[in-house]
Amino acid sequence: MSRPRAGMKRVMVKTGRPLQLFRDYVASHSRLIVRNVFIILLLFIVVFVSVGLLVFWLMRRGQPEVAVPKVTEKDLVEGLIILQKKSLRAVIDPRYFSDKEKNTIVEQDPRPGSIVREGKEVKLIVSKGSIISIVEDYTGKTITFVRNRLQEIFSFQGKTIKIGNITSVASEEPPGTIVGQFPPPNTPITNVATIDLVVSKGTEIQAFYLEDYTDADISDVMQVLALRGVLVHVIPEEVVDPSQNGLIISQEPTEGTIVKRNETVTFYVGYLPSEKEKDKLYARVLNFDVPEDLETAQVRILVQDKIGEREIYNEENMGGDSLSIPFKSYSDTRAYIYIDGSVHEVRKLE
Repeated sequence: MSRPRAGMKRVMVKTGRPLQLFRDYVASHSRLIVRNVFIILLLFIVVFVSVGLLVFWLMRRGQPEVAVPKVTEKDLVEGLIILQKKSLRAVIDPRYFSDKEKNTIVEQDPRPGSIVREGKEVKLIVSKGSIISIVEDYTGKTITFVRNRLQEIFSFQGKTIKIGNITSVASEEPPGTIVGQFPPPNTPITNVATIDLVVSKGTEIQAFYLEDYTDADISDVMQVLALRGVLVHVIPEEVVDPSQNGLIISQEPTEGTIVKRNETVTFYVGYLPSEKEKDKLYARVLNFDVPEDLETAQVRILVQDKIGEREIYNEENMGGDSLSIPFKSYSDTRAYIYIDGSVHEVRKLE
């Protein structure tokens, strides 16, 4: 039993001796090893940094130099185009200026004439316009304009001003034009939450004395009467004189008769035999009053005649608005008036 133990002891001695020798070597040469490792790391760092600097230098060396152009006092879009042509990149810094128009470039960095590499960033300070502190004058504008303007100028001030009550009145101004407002212009906006508007319905004629339209061109008369809300019925009459083609021969009712809105006037119109059976293209105006019980309404109007169906109007309106839409069509025209996507009225136009 003693022999195997002695053999194992000899094996352990043989394998343990190299390990002991390695430990002894490390212990006696530790300073040298640490120094060599440090030198290797230092050389690696130097080589890495040198290669990085070389690559950066080569890349910068390949970019040609350019002179920075002057873009101050120019419109932003124009300035961006100028910088792009010089291969320069713009960084925009928007600010408010009381004496500079919106989108005007106020300052730039680097300054004009500076020599830089292509691809250099140019900082642009751009005007966002002046901060509005008073109520503007909206007379002569439209409701859509005011709505967009309020959203534009007050969205950045942490304040919300909305359109309040809208009143429609008859006036000499075109329909949809603002003729009054409250608060009035130049009122400080500090305590203003809504702006009430007075909007023109146009010249509202309920009744008038009919003129004598004999010898007048039927297209011209149809447009005049349509603007007053009168429907026109045309009956062709054969004539031989070319100068009478398309002119009114007689009318019903006669001159001096009181005609009200939406009533019909009949005209007998002369046409040459070759023209009598042809459909005529007339200048017309379609009048429509948006129901007053609606706060807002999307009004869409289509007309249909021998050449097909086409849209002549599609806008959002306020309740009570009076619309007058000019258009041209042939005889036997139908007008389809939609409110919020549903058919509200169908008119037959002779």
